[in-house]
Amino acid sequence: MALPLPVFDLDDTVESIKNTGCVLLAGPNLLRFRGVPVQRYLREQLLELAKPGDIELYYEQEALFLFSGTSARIRVKKKAKEWLRNLWTDPEFQAENAETLRLLAQLPLHLVISTTPDKFLSASLAAWQTQHQTGFFVGGNKEVRKVAPPTLQKPLVYNLCGSVDDHESIILDYEDLYKYMKSVLDTSRLPKGLTDALADADKFIFLGFELEKWHTQMLIQLLTEIIENREKFAAQPDYPSADFKRFFEGHFHMAPLDWAAQDDFLRDLLDAFRAEHPSLVRRTDRPFDARLAFVRQYVEENDFTNALNELEAAAQTDAGKTAVSLLKSRHADFNEQQDTLHPDARQAARNKLAADILANATDILNAA
Repeated sequence: MALPLPVFDLDDTVESIKNTGCVLLAGPNLLRFRGVPVQRYLREQLLELAKPGDIELYYEQEALFLFSGTSARIRVKKKAKEWLRNLWTDPEFQAENAETLRLLAQLPLHLVISTTPDKFLSASLAAWQTQHQTGFFVGGNKEVRKVAPPTLQKPLVYNLCGSVDDHESIILDYEDLYKYMKSVLDTSRLPKGLTDALADADKFIFLGFELEKWHTQMLIQLLTEIIENREKFAAQPDYPSADFKRFFEGHFHMAPLDWAAQDDFLRDLLDAFRAEHPSLVRRTDRPFDARLAFVRQYVEENDFTNALNELEAAAQTDAGKTAVSLLKSRHADFNEQQDTLHPDARQAARNKLAADILANATDILNAA
């Protein structure tokens, strides 16, 4: 006899979030641009941005390319990285997704798993100055990137399908997908901080997924092996047929949420949480500056190299370029001296450098 599907309870989910038991999984349809899912729009843009001859075929049903060779694949991936980074600060994109990003930023979820390579969800937390950590999956023989156990005070946004910070990890063709699946199905490739958090969770909410895609089902199956017998729910599931619905629900025991729109669901969940635990709702009343998001994010991760690279690319005035040059020189000096410093002095120097990078970032970006 098939197990009954779980029944979604708003109050129970509120307590699950408070007790770090609820995990949100964000799919490729969560955010949109000009009415189209971002990842689909990206692929349409790559067809135009790619060097002639680099793309031999685009298989729209699976959103995968056929490239003419390895060099072509690398060039297109770099185009994808550049396009996604530029999209973040596009006013049209920000306006179209403002409500979704705000609702997600306010909900104090301790763990959000993104299945797209963009960093929009973590960037929105950074833009609102919400302390958090990030991580992304690396396949092959690369070293597993460790993450600390996520908490309400320092949540984790984990990119399960690569990151724009590493263009090689972006999945655009069957070779990428094969290598990714081969790696990710080995759960030892996932950091312990993440797998422990998954094992301790009791509720999983899927937003923005195309459940009929076979690689989506493979990811869910991977997670199911870690989260067996936990409650799973999907927003706006688009079942292509009644038979598929029976198959999917019977195999994965994932129940549909009743809300017609994902923002309606998030809004009701946030309202219910605020009614019970108002002090835990995250702030979004600070100034929001999309341009500062990635700089702030890198600084929080102590990745001063990428933070300064961001500023160097943005600096347009002589004063801005000079400021970045001085900061890079200070960073180089810090790297040379940090091992000889007392831990307290090292932390103080790191904090001072971080504060000065952020202070200069505001001036440099305002002048750009």
